[in-house]
Amino acid sequence: MARDLPPRHGAVARVLHWLTVAALLAQYLVGYAMTGAEGVLEPWIEAAYDGDEDLLLPVHVAIGCSILALTVVRFAWRRIVTLPPWPATVSRAGRRFASITERALYALLVVTPASGLALVLLSGEDWEVGDDVEWRSPLDVVDDDLLVGVHVTSQILLLVAIALHVGFVLKHQVVDRDRFVRRMV
Repeated sequence: MARDLPPRHGAVARVLHWLTVAALLAQYLVGYAMTGAEGVLEPWIEAAYDGDEDLLLPVHVAIGCSILALTVVRFAWRRIVTLPPWPATVSRAGRRFASITERALYALLVVTPASGLALVLLSGEDWEVGDDVEWRSPLDVVDDDLLVGVHVTSQILLLVAIALHVGFVLKHQVVDRDRFVRRMV
């Protein structure tokens, strides 16, 4: 039976992958809450942060830094360790698609948190981040509207790249039935 199973990524790659997934889920939830989330998150924001979304900024920045660090480590690890062989069901075009999607994911996993950090450090903006505590960006060298545009656009593109990545994996798992998802679990 074990001979029928497709090869997997190593344990380090799998752990880094799923830590990144968890960090992204947390980051999108916090980011959503920061934009004035209504519904499910609203009672939590009210209870934890007195309804002030700006108080979530330190959490958002910390998760963003974690995502950036995980991405750098993942990229370095990816350069050191080779991928497991592709299943025979993955065509040359599919391999190219997966490669392009992987590059896009890495780029956006850098651009998105980097643009957020630039907003916090280079825009001259200020945020209330605690009781009578205000964070003021130490430098005012880049227009905050430009940085917000880059940050939001890169978030949307990241979601598109994630959807393409997940769609590719699900297509192979469900349609081709090649147990492709096993490579990363």
